Amino acid sequence: MPVTKLQPNEVERAMPLPAREGPLSIAEEHRLSRRWRTLEDDTALARLVQTHLGLVIRIAMEFRHSGPSMEDLIQEGNLGLTIAARRFDPTRQTRLATYATYWIRACMLEHVVRSHGPVRIGTTRSQRKIFFGLGRARRKLEREGENADADSLATALGVERSDIESMTPRLTGHDVSLDAPRATDDRREVGALIAEDSPNPEDMVAGVEEEDSRKSRLNEGLKVLDARERAIIKARHMRQRPATLASLGKKFGISRERVRQLELRAKAKLRVFCGLRPEVPAFEQQYA
Repeated sequence: MPVTKLQPNEVERAMPLPAREGPLSIAEEHRLSRRWRTLEDDTALARLVQTHLGLVIRIAMEFRHSGPSMEDLIQEGNLGLTIAARRFDPTRQTRLATYATYWIRACMLEHVVRSHGPVRIGTTRSQRKIFFGLGRARRKLEREGENADADSLATALGVERSDIESMTPRLTGHDVSLDAPRATDDRREVGALIAEDSPNPEDMVAGVEEEDSRKSRLNEGLKVLDARERAIIKARHMRQRPATLASLGKKFGISRERVRQLELRAKAKLRVFCGLRPEVPAFEQQYA
């Protein structure tokens, strides 16, 4: 009777999964990973995840004082473990635990930072160093009898002093809603008492009036120029894309240098009109 030769995928499908739930050997781990990658066997994926749940708990213990509950940390760690098990490549000669540690930590770190408050922090590497190491660095400096100032903390964490100064208030303070009342006997909202950097209405009105005055003054000043000087000033200084000297010279049939001289003379006339000291080069006198 002829022997039927199975293809690799059929071999994987034909081999039953072991029933025991203990630690996996390298061969078992790689076989389960291959079953998941080639056959998308959910049972194989579940076995990989279940046998590494202890790793999630061990890593979660490192973050037990970071704010979120252990249950939330473990849940985020399980998410990272599942991502790692799905992406694990057994041909890279490494264990799943080594590869999964990165994903578990990353998911837990993201959850810790996200749970700190509604205002997102820890978006850069320096901020993450401060977020997770500021308290530990301060306690170490105090135990050694050193002053835990911004410079010492920055040196200990390997970050800039400015990063310490900007992050410290955000870590030591607490978030307050701008719509919340100031106190039980003061129902005014917190946001109503915060000083604004924007100009007040009086300054805005004054600015508009000053701008209108400048425009009116400029229009009056243009009347003291001749037609060619006025055209040059408008083309060179009152357009979004100023005209070049060469294009204006071609338009008026004169050289680029002559256009520049006419522009300078027109500016001098405007300065005199505005009551400013004229600045006319000596060569302009011959064209006056």
